[in-house]
Amino acid sequence: MIDSTTSGDSFLYTKTLFFSLLNQTKFTMVTSNNNGEMKTIILSPNRSVEWSQVKLWLLFLSFPAIVIATGWLIVGVWIILPFVGLELGLLSFFMYRICYQNYYQQTITVDNDYVTVLIGIHSPQQLHQFSRDDCYLNVNKPSKPIENLTLTLQSESFNVDIGHFLNQSDLELTRKSLVAAGLMECSNRWWESG
Repeated sequence: MIDSTTSGDSFLYTKTLFFSLLNQTKFTMVTSNNNGEMKTIILSPNRSVEWSQVKLWLLFLSFPAIVIATGWLIVGVWIILPFVGLELGLLSFFMYRICYQNYYQQTITVDNDYVTVLIGIHSPQQLHQFSRDDCYLNVNKPSKPIENLTLTLQSESFNVDIGHFLNQSDLELTRKSLVAAGLMECSNRWWESG
């Protein structure tokens, strides 16, 4: 890994782009951006529902459960109230965790000297930087039609899995974008076209 201070301008641009595109309204899973000699590819999971919508859904589900539990409490069956609270608390916790994971993002920046991968939720939490000359895209094509292909950025010293949360068509789009950015592609099934 190379320290982020070696290519300051590239890192600052990528970090700014990471924050600005994380909260966009119209959401796509693979976004490409050309800025002169630098190409940025942003990968995010399918976010079909926002946290504000989940909160409304939880409120909609909570109201009848609380009304029924309050009715049983008035009748004298108080034991139902803690179970309703536990059910709604667990449902809220798991829905929050699922929505939180939907804000995961990988930002890949390819410039003349480096290939930089920023990974994180809401902000960059991991930075992987490859020398452009040593980095290549390893494409592991599936042997069965039901499996997805896997993409890995590799060098001699380490590798980073790319887009493990994407579907097949988005993985293909990512592969084409990385090859168009000038990365060399190696495949486990090199004899097949496409």
